[in-house]
Amino acid sequence: MEQIGESSQDEQEQIKMNIEFHETSTRFLMNDQVSSMSKNMVNVTNKHDEFIQFESDQVNGKDVAIENLEHCEIFLKGIPSSLQIKNLHGCVLIVGPCSKSVNIDECHQCEFALACQQLNIHTSDECDFYVHISAQPIIEGCHHCRFAPYTVEYKSKQRDIVQSGLIWAIDYWNKVLDFNHMTPGVHSPNWETIEEDERKGWSLDVSRHHF
Repeated sequence: MEQIGESSQDEQEQIKMNIEFHETSTRFLMNDQVSSMSKNMVNVTNKHDEFIQFESDQVNGKDVAIENLEHCEIFLKGIPSSLQIKNLHGCVLIVGPCSKSVNIDECHQCEFALACQQLNIHTSDECDFYVHISAQPIIEGCHHCRFAPYTVEYKSKQRDIVQSGLIWAIDYWNKVLDFNHMTPGVHSPNWETIEEDERKGWSLDVSRHHF
């Protein structure tokens, strides 16, 4: 019995180490991406009540940073490399397939529609996420978040999916991992799925959407 107890304790320690490693790696990734800003970076900052739209040739292969926006609609057609999103309030962000990671921090009462390899969401609340993702979405310090499948359509979508390198057959949109609620077999109280009759859809081919 003592060996079983020791084994169980070792497994718990290993899980804890894996979580700590992931958190550290994620923060290093964010810091590294932010510090590498250059001509290959698109910045959208300090906007209020605006409609913001980028075409494929403006974002393809680029890192996009979006920060300090309030009541804005942001439409990004194409294949950005990564997205760094911080401090959005009452915004709608619709994006084509992102070839790498998306990091979201301090966002409130927003709607996001995006596809990516990895999604990390921190300290955000009352947000809806329509996602297609190749790994489990991660939330930490979040409340009242809702998730649904990616519902964005536009003419060049299939071409962009192929060029992004995302494996479309794999989708973990409803396998959210909450770092603040790791109890096995118990659903986190911090997120839920959006009922089918409540789900929205968007097109990146139109010039304007309204709240």
